[in-house]
Amino acid sequence: MDLNQYIERWAKQSPQATAIVYGAETVSFAQLADRTDRAASVLKSKYGIQRGDRVSYLGLNHPDILSLLLACERLGAIFNPLNSRLAPAEYAFLLGDAEPKVFIVDEHFTDLADQLPEAEGKSVFLDDLFKTTNTEKFDCEPVSPDTALLLVYTSGTTGRPKGVILSQRAVMANINNCQALYAFEPGQKVQITLPLFHVGGLCILLLPALTHGATISLHQRFDPAATLEDIEYNQITTSIYVPAQMSAMMDLPQWQTCDLSSMKYVVVGSSIIPLKQIQNFHARGIPVSQLYGATETGPAAIGLPMEFAFQKKGSAGKAVKYCSIEVRSPDRQSLATGEHGDIWVKGDNILTHYWRNEEETAQVLVDGWYNTGDIGFEDSDGFYWIVDRSKDVVISGGENIYPAEIEAASLAHPAIAEIAVVGQKHERWGETPVAVVEIHTGHRIDLDEYQNFLADRLARFKYPKGLVIVDQLPRNGMGKIEKSVLRDQINQSK
Repeated sequence: MDLNQYIERWAKQSPQATAIVYGAETVSFAQLADRTDRAASVLKSKYGIQRGDRVSYLGLNHPDILSLLLACERLGAIFNPLNSRLAPAEYAFLLGDAEPKVFIVDEHFTDLADQLPEAEGKSVFLDDLFKTTNTEKFDCEPVSPDTALLLVYTSGTTGRPKGVILSQRAVMANINNCQALYAFEPGQKVQITLPLFHVGGLCILLLPALTHGATISLHQRFDPAATLEDIEYNQITTSIYVPAQMSAMMDLPQWQTCDLSSMKYVVVGSSIIPLKQIQNFHARGIPVSQLYGATETGPAAIGLPMEFAFQKKGSAGKAVKYCSIEVRSPDRQSLATGEHGDIWVKGDNILTHYWRNEEETAQVLVDGWYNTGDIGFEDSDGFYWIVDRSKDVVISGGENIYPAEIEAASLAHPAIAEIAVVGQKHERWGETPVAVVEIHTGHRIDLDEYQNFLADRLARFKYPKGLVIVDQLPRNGMGKIEKSVLRDQINQSK
């Protein structure tokens, strides 16, 4: 079945069952189906949306994002959710690249849309899509599963963002992969605080849970105190976080006293998770399942089954059910157990191509396999461990040094709040690692003390040879540290 068929099934079987809770608002499955009909009708009749047309959206999390996605699927259109944390110039580029037929904004971004020449004549207020009284079903020609459904731009840590095209087949494959791992069913309450402009928020838990009858507790934006309160008072079953969110919750006094007994497990979407964060959830009796992937993989590619959460903490897990994983050398040869190499992914869940970018597509897609650009290895039990991004590896004196390993060890230091390790050019060694850190208020740290702290944790050749203290690390719209910016700064200041 496709997304619409799943929702329509629940709308007929359990029309009054709650699909989405959004603050004080509740949306039943029948209401979700009705609002999808309204959105599809207006998009087709008023704005002429046809197969292949792009429908861009800019706004905070809202239940109607799901109706827009479902309407686009029915029409064969491409839904393009935009990052809500960008600058006007960045939106100008994205709209110029996607060329949407209609640009939908919520109440928080109407003024910004008026400032963008690229949005002129295309801008539509979100609420206007649902004012029609015509909710009759209209005949749509069958849409192939290979029809593009999502155009999601990568966060663009280097260069311009790339538009990832995910087909209807890829979205459904991701749902099947996540459902095989997490087994959603009616009665479960799934909290979503991640932004829906990213596949992490939209596709890992939300779509699999919703299509299998669970209830979504959708937050407009992440707030650590509100997140904990929601878990305690609404008996949330599971949620998905990124490491920065975990840290924000753990920094609150109520972390230790909040009732988290309803949580069966937590999913963490990131390549590498600080072990301390995993252990803090485990101390509360909550298993942590890492879900590894990328925008280009839909995103689920590797996931840690719950029964191994305590035994294999820190592992990305095993290949999801309908996905193949290989660890390869730079010349694309399969590597043996324990050997570090590039992580390659194959399955119906991976991207079709990069939007209007054949050159980049050819670099990452080879014979149906996608090269993630991440370095990892498979252990003797068949579990995968992610070591670092290949572009972030520091090669010093012929030795590969993985910044993520240094960062994970360094976060145990009481003074270090955030850290990024990058390579600095060196005449003799080629590169040497430099640690750029934010420190906790009231703490101090110097290079000698820092290196002594690492003495029992890392081999000596991995020690950062420089330490730079900053007020704030540079981050992109998704909150990821921009290592490319740091590398440029470190090497220019040398």
